[in-house]
Amino acid sequence: MPEPLIPLPADHAFVLQLQESHGRPESCRAGRVEHLATGEATRFTTATELWEFVDKVLTELKRREKR
Repeated sequence: MPEPLIPLPADHAFVLQLQESHGRPESCRAGRVEHLATGEATRFTTATELWEFVDKVLTELKRREKR
């Protein structure tokens, strides 16, 4: 039996746009990411840059909540 779905926090939602890979799967790691709640966005060329942005945004949200 599948586990029940746990609601995800809306302030943790991101939109991810990936560039066309042109037949090279590794190039699919480039694109743009936007945090829906704040509108903060960036372009990335590696998966590391993508996750650094997500981590930065979520860390800032957590810091604001503690105020």
